[in-house]
Amino acid sequence: MVDLWASVSAELREVLGERNYLAWIEPVELIPSEEELVLQVPSVFFQSWIERYFLKTIRGAAERKLGRPCPIRFVLAQDRKAVRADHAKRLDKPAETRRARAPRIGRLIPHYTFDSFVVGPSNEMAFRTACSVCERPGQAFNPVFLHGGVGLGKTHLINAIAHELLRRRARTVIACLSAENFMNQLITALRQDQMPQFRERFRRVDALILDDIQFLSGKERTQEEFFHTFNALQTSEKQIVLTSDQPPSAIVGIEKRLRSRFEGGLIADIHPPTREMRVAIVHAKATRKGVEVPTDVAEVLVRRSGVSVRELEGALNRVIGMADVRGVPLSVELVNDALGPLEAHRPGVSVESIQQTVSHRFGLQISDLTSRRRGRQISFPRQIAMYLSRTVAQASYPRIAQEFGNRDHTTVMYAVRTIETRRSKDAAVDQVLVGIEAELRD
Repeated sequence: MVDLWASVSAELREVLGERNYLAWIEPVELIPSEEELVLQVPSVFFQSWIERYFLKTIRGAAERKLGRPCPIRFVLAQDRKAVRADHAKRLDKPAETRRARAPRIGRLIPHYTFDSFVVGPSNEMAFRTACSVCERPGQAFNPVFLHGGVGLGKTHLINAIAHELLRRRARTVIACLSAENFMNQLITALRQDQMPQFRERFRRVDALILDDIQFLSGKERTQEEFFHTFNALQTSEKQIVLTSDQPPSAIVGIEKRLRSRFEGGLIADIHPPTREMRVAIVHAKATRKGVEVPTDVAEVLVRRSGVSVRELEGALNRVIGMADVRGVPLSVELVNDALGPLEAHRPGVSVESIQQTVSHRFGLQISDLTSRRRGRQISFPRQIAMYLSRTVAQASYPRIAQEFGNRDHTTVMYAVRTIETRRSKDAAVDQVLVGIEAELRD
């Protein structure tokens, strides 16, 4: 089975592509067995995703190479951990003795782990970087700078890094906190004349993880102290991980010497999740709550919510809460009832603002979108603008046709269907639309 899985894995890498292979196949571990493929997966969600999208391909490859049907069984990593823990107790080696916790600065969010992080094209680089940090802290990439919009998973990833570092070595000393918290502790130390203790606390850690580093903008005294802390940790090969809502070059009010250090490490950006990823996130969040969400309900939730994972989770919580109160199952109608009041508080988006945003995104003039020119460099952005005018601005087909050069409304209907089809099949098109939709909502 070891040889079989090695051969199957090589074929999967070719068939599924490098991105899917790294995200979903490489983390799978083979448990040696004689008659079946026993595959260890990190989580229930991970297993359900593989069963839904990749199991048929895995089984086909295994049967072709084996020449007969091959049973496949999944085992959760935590189940194996429980078995190993029981074995340790029988050997009179209490886990509590071996894994005494080291002190850490800041609080970790318990469920923000790698297992619960949904990986896709928009965040794969950041995810792989985070995993590499845990493999060789202080050596692989240092510092690591993660940046992206609000609610896209930066805080989740840095908590996952901290959890994984502690899992690998329980005595690791970690400071995982917001930049604001760091500044507040500095202010307290200054007021109480305890700066030596402050410096000792932060310069002896094995990993310093600061969220929202842009908060230090304009805070000269805090930047000064952080600069020296940064140098001390980097010299000692201690891991530094930072997050921000924008890349280092775009943060105003940060000293040049700090910016140069941020840019001297690995910078990974996180983009808004694709529609497929947002559906997967809904299922993952619901599974953690012990709720099963029908596919059509998840699709409507995604369509009615913004691109932020936090906004998506808030919408899911609202729908689940209403279902509990009413004592009814989740349905499309329930989603519309639960999220309807939120729509009333959202500012309207006009066709004009969509034309302006799309033309700016593609380097065009609004007059290009309303013209009769048909080159691809204009027709594709025009179709996107028509699609968004229908889905975001919710304008009628005749109204859209009028705003785009007095065209026939069937032209608009064709454009909307075309973009809907391309969005469902092409992640790059979906990514473009997600970015524009986020900009319009903002």
